[in-house]
Amino acid sequence: MNTGSRREGTTGLLVGLLLAVFAIAFQMIGVAAALPEAMRSLDAVALYPWAFSMAVTGMLTAILVAGRHCDRHGPLVSMGLGFGAMLLGLTVGSLATDVWMLLTARLVQGLGAGAINLTLYVVIALAFPAGRRPAVLAMLSFCWVLPAFLGPPISAALVAVNWRLNFAATVPLLLIAAALTWPHLKSLQERSEPDSDAPGTVWWAVAAVAGAPALLQLAGQGLGHWSLLAAAAGLAALGLGVPKVLPPRARDLRNGLGPIIASRAVQTGVFYAGEAFLLGLQNLKGLDTLQAGLALTIGSLGWSFGSWLQARIRLRRDRIITAGTCFVAFGMAGITVFLTWTGMPLRIGVAAWTLAGCGMGLTVSSTAVATMALSGPREQGRNSGALLVAESIGSSVMTALTGACYAVLLAEEVPAFGWIFLMLLAASVLAIAASLRIGPVHDIAG
Repeated sequence: MNTGSRREGTTGLLVGLLLAVFAIAFQMIGVAAALPEAMRSLDAVALYPWAFSMAVTGMLTAILVAGRHCDRHGPLVSMGLGFGAMLLGLTVGSLATDVWMLLTARLVQGLGAGAINLTLYVVIALAFPAGRRPAVLAMLSFCWVLPAFLGPPISAALVAVNWRLNFAATVPLLLIAAALTWPHLKSLQERSEPDSDAPGTVWWAVAAVAGAPALLQLAGQGLGHWSLLAAAAGLAALGLGVPKVLPPRARDLRNGLGPIIASRAVQTGVFYAGEAFLLGLQNLKGLDTLQAGLALTIGSLGWSFGSWLQARIRLRRDRIITAGTCFVAFGMAGITVFLTWTGMPLRIGVAAWTLAGCGMGLTVSSTAVATMALSGPREQGRNSGALLVAESIGSSVMTALTGACYAVLLAEEVPAFGWIFLMLLAASVLAIAASLRIGPVHDIAG
C-alpha cells in the first residue's frame, strides 16, 4: 500500500483519536471546575481531595491492566471498555445523588481514561508508520493542551447553570470518537499479532501501585503519626509493586527503555509539582487569580510549541529528550531566581515557566516515540503502560514529597517557595542524567 492510500485509510482513525483525547482533557478540566460546587451541594467538602484521588487510582489500574491485555489480545477490547467506562462514569457523575455515588463515578471515569490513554499508544504504533508518529503525537499533545484555553470559560458557564452539565457535556464527543475509531480498531485487531505468552496481570501488584498515590496523598493531610504511617505504607506499596508491574527492560537503567522511562517519570514529577506550587504566586508576589492562571496558560503554549518542534527538528530522538530535560531544568532555575529575589519582574517567571513547558512538549512526545521505536509489535502495550505508570508515580511521589517539605518549612517559618523550586531543580538534574544514558534512538523512516 502506498503512502497516500495509507494516510487516507487512517484519517478517520486519527480524527477519532484526536477527538477522544480532546474529550478526556476537556472533561478533566470541566469536572475539576465543577467539583467544588458538586461537593458543596452533596455536603461533602471534606472529601474534596478524594474526588481527584479516585480518578488517579482508576487511571493507574486501567493502565496497568490494559497494557498487558493489549499485548495478549490486541487493542480492540481495551479501547472499547475504555470508552464504555468513560461514558458510564460521566453518566453516573451527572446523576449522582450523594458523594459516594460521585466518588464511584470518578473511579470509573479514571478506569475509562486510563484504558483509552494507554490503548491509543498501542493503536498509533500499529496503525501509523514510524515516520508519522512524531506528527501524530504532536497533534494529540495539542488536543491535550487546547482545553486549557477553551475549558475554563465553558466550564464556568456550565457550573453557573448546573454542575452536573460538566459531566454530561462530554458524552456526545466520546460517542462520536467511538463511532469514528471503531471500524479502524476492528481492522487493526484483525491485522494484529497478539502474544498469548505475554506476561499476565499480577493483581496484588496492580492494587499496590494503584493505591499508593492515595496513601501518599493521605500522608500530606497533616495527620501526625498517621501521616508517617500512610507515607511509609505508600512507599512500601511502590517498592513492592513496581518491580512486578514494569517489564524487565523498563527496570534496566543502563540504556534504552529504562532511562527513557526514568527521565520521563522524574521530569513530569518535577513539572507537575512545580505547577501546583506556582499557585502560591498569588500570595508571594501579590498576583490575582487571573494573573497566576495566565502564567500557567502561557506555560501550556510552551508545551504546544515543544510538541510541534519535536516532530520537525532533525535530531536523534534521545538527544531531543535530553534537550527537553535541560529546558525543564533551566525553567526551574529561572523560577527559583524569580521567587528568591525581590523586585524580579513577572515576565522572568513567565518566560521560565514557558521554557519548562517547551521542555515538557519536547520530552513527553519524544519518550513515547522512542518507546514505540524500541518495542516490538507484541510488547507495545506493556512498554507504553510502563511509561505512563512511571509518569503517574513520578508525579504522585514528587508532589507528596514537595508537599511534605513545604509543611515542614512553613512550621519552621522558613521561606518555602524558593527552597521547593531549588529541590525541583535538583530533581530535574537527575532527569538529565537519566536521559544521557538512553543511547542512540533513531526515528525509523515510515
